[in-house]
Amino acid sequence: LRIAPTPADLYMMLRRLGLLCLATASGLSVRAPPTASSRVVRMTAESVAPSPPIEPIEVVPPHQTVRVGDEYLAGDMGFDPLLLADTPKKLLWFREAEIKHARLAMLAAVGWPLSELFDGPLAATFGLPSKLLADGRVPAQLNGGLDQINSAYWIAIVAAAVFVESKSLDAMFGKKASDYSPGMLGYDIFGYDSPSMRKAEITNGRVAMVAITVFAFEEAFFQAPVVRETSIFFQPIWTTLGF
Repeated sequence: LRIAPTPADLYMMLRRLGLLCLATASGLSVRAPPTASSRVVRMTAESVAPSPPIEPIEVVPPHQTVRVGDEYLAGDMGFDPLLLADTPKKLLWFREAEIKHARLAMLAAVGWPLSELFDGPLAATFGLPSKLLADGRVPAQLNGGLDQINSAYWIAIVAAAVFVESKSLDAMFGKKASDYSPGMLGYDIFGYDSPSMRKAEITNGRVAMVAITVFAFEEAFFQAPVVRETSIFFQPIWTTLGF
């Protein structure tokens, strides 16, 4: 049974055919209506917000967060039972004082016995009076005799100390390098600076501070030069061995 098209159906068919012929004659393409999937993709792409710009991360230098036991400083043994250096600022301050005394102690530990060994012979060679005490000890706070030293010497020592101290204060309170460590004065002529050299310096400095303290009390107690009381440390090894 065939159902005859109604006039309305015929009208719609003729209209669509006319539009198709018109589009073909004018060279226009007939595009299918957008599907649901294409609308979803377009809406998703348009709805994504642009990502915010990435802000640079500020890197905090280690010397601003240093703590006892983190081994940032050379020779850090993690020993601070009284919590004297419980902040980075205090720790850097105490290490600055320690490295200064360590360097002075290393110079003194060498200069003390050398002066007792060579001051007399050198003074006799140049026809000058020896600055040693009558028993051969060096002038010191516990030994006495510091008033015999020329004032020009003390002026030169104070001037040198002021110069070095000004450099260290500039390093402590000025702009620091990222690898700053207390005691850095900006002098490394031979390029020897390294973690191992820093550890060797502070280790030898600590030994020297103990040694120079022993020198002072030994001479004050025995009333004799250290090169005589403990001559085994200040004479050739073959003499010690009896050759």
